[in-house]
Amino acid sequence: MASQTTDIAQILQLIEFVEKKQQEMDLSKKMMEIYSHLIWKLARVQIPRQSAADLKRFKDDMTKVGAFFAKNNEKVIYYHTFLPLVCELITMSDGEQPSCALAVIFQLFSTDMILEAVQSLLDVDVPDQSIRKTVGLLCEWLRICNFCQNLNIWIMAILNGLQKQQKTTLVDQIALENIDQLFSSLIVPVLRPKVAPIVFHMLSTDQTPEVFHKIIPRFPRVITMLKQQSNSSEEYAESTKAILKQLVDRASALMVRFFRYDDMYEPIELALKDFQPSSNYLSYAYGNKTFDSTGVENYSNQGNAKVGLVNLGNTCYMNSVLQALAMTKEFTREILLSESKSPLLIKMQQQIALMLYSTRQELTPSKVLNATRPPGFSPGLQQDSSEFLGYLLETLHEQEITFNKKANKNNELSSPSDSRGASALCQPNGNGGDNNGLGDDEDDLDDDDVELKEAVEPKKPTNSQNISTQAADSLCTQTTNTKDNTLKHSNSKHLSHAAAGSASATASPASAAATTYSTIEKTFTGKLATTYKCLTCGWKSCNIDSFRDLQLSFPDVKNDCASNYSVQDLIEYYCSSEKLDGDNQYFCERCKKLSDAERYINVISAPKNLILTLKHFKYDQKYHMRAKLMHKVFHDEKVSLKVCSPETLEEIATVHYDIYAGVVHSGFSMDSGHYYTYAADATNKWYKFNDSIVTPSRTEELHNLTPPNTPYILFYQMGARSNETPDTSASTKVIKVDVPSPLTLEELPRDLRDMVTHDNYAFSEELKMRRFKANAVLANSNQGVNNKNKGSRRDSFDDDDEEQPPPASGCGGNSMLNNMNRFVY
Repeated sequence: MASQTTDIAQILQLIEFVEKKQQEMDLSKKMMEIYSHLIWKLARVQIPRQSAADLKRFKDDMTKVGAFFAKNNEKVIYYHTFLPLVCELITMSDGEQPSCALAVIFQLFSTDMILEAVQSLLDVDVPDQSIRKTVGLLCEWLRICNFCQNLNIWIMAILNGLQKQQKTTLVDQIALENIDQLFSSLIVPVLRPKVAPIVFHMLSTDQTPEVFHKIIPRFPRVITMLKQQSNSSEEYAESTKAILKQLVDRASALMVRFFRYDDMYEPIELALKDFQPSSNYLSYAYGNKTFDSTGVENYSNQGNAKVGLVNLGNTCYMNSVLQALAMTKEFTREILLSESKSPLLIKMQQQIALMLYSTRQELTPSKVLNATRPPGFSPGLQQDSSEFLGYLLETLHEQEITFNKKANKNNELSSPSDSRGASALCQPNGNGGDNNGLGDDEDDLDDDDVELKEAVEPKKPTNSQNISTQAADSLCTQTTNTKDNTLKHSNSKHLSHAAAGSASATASPASAAATTYSTIEKTFTGKLATTYKCLTCGWKSCNIDSFRDLQLSFPDVKNDCASNYSVQDLIEYYCSSEKLDGDNQYFCERCKKLSDAERYINVISAPKNLILTLKHFKYDQKYHMRAKLMHKVFHDEKVSLKVCSPETLEEIATVHYDIYAGVVHSGFSMDSGHYYTYAADATNKWYKFNDSIVTPSRTEELHNLTPPNTPYILFYQMGARSNETPDTSASTKVIKVDVPSPLTLEELPRDLRDMVTHDNYAFSEELKMRRFKANAVLANSNQGVNNKNKGSRRDSFDDDDEEQPPPASGCGGNSMLNNMNRFVY
C-alpha cells in the first residue's frame, strides 16, 4: 500500500462526482470498480489530530461516506467485495497500517451480519498472524473511531468464534497484545460500555495468569478513576459502579485462582482495600463463563456440569474418548467392579471413578496418558481419536486376559489370600495435584507384572487366522475395495460357507468363556460374517470376525459435499452387497484365479454397545495427505442392526440402539483440528465435554453440526430387540433390553471408594485454604494492615511439589516452530 495520504475532502468530491454521473448514465457495471477504488483511498486517509471541531467535522464527513456505501444494500456485495478487500488491506505485510477510516465499512454490517461474516471468515483457514493483526487493529480503532459504533461487536464475535474453535492459545496471544491499552480505556466514560465486555472476556481466559498480570501496573489508577466517576453526579455514575463491582470481583477471584504470586498482587490488594467482593465472587475463578455477541456475560457459579479433563498438549483425542467411555453405563459398571490386576485396567478404574464421583472441576489424566499412548503417537502432535480408542480397547482386553490367565495359574498352585489382589496402584496420593488420586506408573509394578505388561504391550491385533494358505492368498486380493470395509481390532476365521455353522457350534466351552470374560468383550464386542461369492463358478466362502467398532464409509460421489446421509443409511451401505471386479477382483479357490465376485456382510452377534466410526477422511493422491469429506450427517438417535443366524445367515432378529455419545472432529483436515464430545448421563441429560470445560447441552447441538464440525465416533447403547417370526402377518414383538443402573459411590469396591473419598477431602481442604487466604488478604487490606507474613501463607500452598498450575492447552499454534501447524488442539 502506497504511503501517499488522502484527504477526506478528495473522497467526498469523488463521491459527489459519481452520484452526479449516476443521474446521467448507468454506472451499475462500473460500481464495483468505483467502490474498490474508494476503499483503497479510505485506507490512506489521514485522521485529523487538531481541535474537537476538526474531529467532529471528520465524523460528519465519514457519516456521508458511509451513507454512500450503504446505498448498495446487497449483502452479497458486503460479504464478497467490501469485507475481503478491507481484510486484505489490514493484513498486508508492507509494514504500513491502514487508516481507521476503513472502519466505515465495518459500520455497514448489522449484528446478525457480523456474526455470519465472522463465522465465514473463521471457517476459512486464516493464518493466526492475520487474525492477531486484524483484532489488534480493531482494538486500536475502537479507541479512536468515534464514527463507528459496532467495532466492539466485531471484536467480541471474533473472540467467541476462536473460543468455539478451541483456539485458546491464539485467544491468549490476542489478549496479551491488547489487554493493556483496552484496560486503560476503562477510565474514559464514552469508551467504557464498549471496552469493558472485551476486557472481562480477555480476563476470563484463565488457563495461565499472564493476561491478568499484564494489567497489574495500571490497576491502581484505573480503580481510583472508576471510584471517582462512580461517586460523581454524571449520568454514567451508575453504570460505572456496576463495572467497578465486576472488576473488584474478577480481580479478587483471579488472585485466588493464581495464588502463588502474592508479592506481585500487593498493588491490587492496596487498591482494593476499600472494596468488598460479592459473596459469590469465587464463581469467577471456578464457574462457567459464556458471552453473547455484544459481550454480555452469562454466569453459572456451579462450575463444570461434569468433571472435565485438562488438555496436556494436544491430547483432546484422548480426553474425548475417555469422556465417552465414562458415559457408557455397562462399561463403567464392569470396569469398576472388575477384580483383574491388570495395571492399565486399574488405572482406568481409578480414572473412571474420579471422572464419575470427584468433586473437582477438572482432572489431569497424565497417568492414563502415559499408560495408554499408542506406539507412534508422539507427544504434542496431532493424533487420531479412533486409532487411540481401538488401541485402548485392545490393550485393556489383552492385559486383562493375560493377567487373568496368570491368576488362574496361580490359583492352581496356591489359594489366594485376597481375591481382589489389592495393589499399591489403588492407593490415593492425597496431594490434590497432577495425580488427582491416581497411582504411579511403572514404579508400582512388581517384576512379574512388568514381565506380563511387556508381553501384551503394543502389538497389532491379527486380522485373520486362515484355515489354509490358499485361502489366505485369496484374502490378499481384497485390499482396495470401494467401500473399504476393513474391520479394526478384529479376530477372524476364513471358513467355507457350509462349515460356518459347525465352526460356531463346535467352539469349546473354554474359548467361549474367554470371549465373555474380559470387560471389553462383555461391553463392545460383536461378530460379523463376511461372505464372498464367485460370479464365475458360484463358490462361496465366509469369514467370521469379531468387531469392536464398524468403520462406515460414504458412497463414492464426485462432490464431497453433495449428499446428506443418516447413520442408518451408512450402516445399510456397509452391510449391502458389493461387487468385486477390476483391480478389486477376488481370488476364487475353486477357479484358482482372480474372478469377479460379490461380497455380503451380515451381523451374527450384536454388541451391547455399538461404536460407529464415520470415515470422513480420504487420502488425497494429488496432495499426499488425508483430506476431509464434508458430508452432512444426520445423527440418528436410534439405529438398528439386522442379526442373522450364523448357520444360515438368514435374519432372525433386529437389535435397536439409542445414541448416548458422539466424538466430534472440528477442522478441515487431519493435520489440524480439535476433538470434543457430546454425551448423555444415566438420566439422559446431555453435556458437551470440551477438555476441561463441561457444559449442559442438548441432542439438537449434535444434530445441527455443520462442517467443519463433523461426527467422527458415535456410541449407541442396545435398547431393545425384536425377534423375527416365521409368520410375516404376525406383529413383531419388541423386547426392551435392561441396562444396569449406575453404581453409587457406596457401591464401589472399598479401595476405589476410599481413593475417591480421600481425593475429594483433599480438594475440599484446598478450597478452604484458598478461601482463607483470599479472606485474610481482604481483611488485612480493610484494616490497613501491611501484611508482612505473606511468605508463610504461600508456604501453606507450596508443600506439594507436584501441584503446579496446569499447562496451557497447547491447542493450535506453532509452539514447536512447526510451519505446518500439525497440532490438534
